[in-house]
Amino acid sequence: MKGALVVIAMLAAGACSKDSTSLAHTPTRVAFLTEPSNTVADSAMPGSIDIGVVDNTGTVRTNATSAVTIGIANNPGGATLTGTTTVAAVNGIATFTGLKLDKAGTAYTLVATSPGLMPDTSAVFSVNP
Repeated sequence: MKGALVVIAMLAAGACSKDSTSLAHTPTRVAFLTEPSNTVADSAMPGSIDIGVVDNTGTVRTNATSAVTIGIANNPGGATLTGTTTVAAVNGIATFTGLKLDKAGTAYTLVATSPGLMPDTSAVFSVNP
């Protein structure tokens, strides 16, 4: 009986370890964790913009190191985005700082992309003159 319990425990442990690497935990998309906020033209956006590499449950996959790129989705002012626009995720999060838009406008949005993952679009924000 003791041998049977050991086998059952080993099978259960194997099933649990497989669960953490199952398709349910595979990164499927990127998601804005910290949204851009209103800013001033030609000035660094305040704070950071954080993009998570997440699975289909919305959980940040802390083992993800994917390259994430950020760009302009809606561009009402015809601005150019400058700064470091591609960074590698660290612990599943890509952090962008120092990004600038050079022209004023309302209803800007940004888009985050990563190869093989579904993109995400930010909330709307404004760039003031």
